[in-house]
Amino acid sequence: MAVSIDTLGKATRHNMLVVATCRHCERQARFLASDLAGFYGHGRDPRTLPFRCKTCDRRDCRVTLMDWPFDRTPETIVWRPVKVRG
Repeated sequence: MAVSIDTLGKATRHNMLVVATCRHCERQARFLASDLAGFYGHGRDPRTLPFRCKTCDRRDCRVTLMDWPFDRTPETIVWRPVKVRG
């Protein structure tokens, strides 16, 4: 039986990445689920996180979860969440 990963806490236990992809310009940003869980809380659904595209400044992002790429991949850039004063 497959377990549905619907919270950041479950994604953290499986050492997963949260990938936010802009639906307009297709730019991707990858985050460690553990970093986002510490920032937003372990019970939060990753698909409800407020991502904003750095290129086109839109909030229309598709959020997916993926395993850490272990085999023969080029460098994977992982972003860290920060609080911005505004």
